[in-house]
Amino acid sequence: MYVDYEGHRTRGSYERDTKRIDITSGPLAGQSFKTPTGAARAVVTHYKPGVNPNRNGWSFWVLDDGSGALLQTIRHST
Repeated sequence: MYVDYEGHRTRGSYERDTKRIDITSGPLAGQSFKTPTGAARAVVTHYKPGVNPNRNGWSFWVLDDGSGALLQTIRHST
């Protein structure tokens, strides 16, 4: 999965069982977050610290499968 924010692409991996996000590229690479929302807030805070970082992580992250679908489309899939 990835997100393009403020002209920067940040990639991450999503663990379906735990809902955990591991950032795999950019300045936040190596950081792990308990939720997609926590990871989204970290990206916003990093690139635009003066902005309120509240984001819904499920609608922030995009699947990296070419579909352009949001992470929320696989939220409840098994």
